[in-house]
Amino acid sequence: MKESHTDEELMTGIDILLKLIKNILKSPKEEKFRKIKKTNKAISTKLLNLICMDDLLMLINFEHESEEFYCFNISKFTSLAKAKLVIQDFYDEIRKKYMTPEELSKFELLKEQKRQMIEEHKKMNRMKEELEMKSKLDRVEKSTEEVKASKGNDLRFGANVVKFQPPAPARGR
Repeated sequence: MKESHTDEELMTGIDILLKLIKNILKSPKEEKFRKIKKTNKAISTKLLNLICMDDLLMLINFEHESEEFYCFNISKFTSLAKAKLVIQDFYDEIRKKYMTPEELSKFELLKEQKRQMIEEHKKMNRMKEELEMKSKLDRVEKSTEEVKASKGNDLRFGANVVKFQPPAPARGR
């Protein structure tokens, strides 16, 4: 893919592809985001003009819906997020060539922070799953225990309140 295009052409095309993918990931139920119009001038000149782009679109589960559209196969949604990461890494490698040393150090710092955040997120998810599993096991264990009558049901708390009864009317006086 790299040999026939300048880095600028690749970056422009891949940037468009990443935007299309982000839209699908953000709103997977909206059909307008799952379709790519082949006759759109920007799409045809900047994205589809790249060598092997048709193959790449097929690889990330876009299908030829007609002569005019590619349509994303929504049943393959989870693989799109992984594909986005790979494409983003490729895009970043090209971008890094044109960064100043200051921009490059900021980029590397942000990338490391993102990696750490993802690791922390994975760790939190594992802990959450573990707690949910323990909670589920506790519920199962508790449901098998014999229910004992509580002594609290026999206790009477508070004052002994007696309903007011007015005195009986006196007779004969």
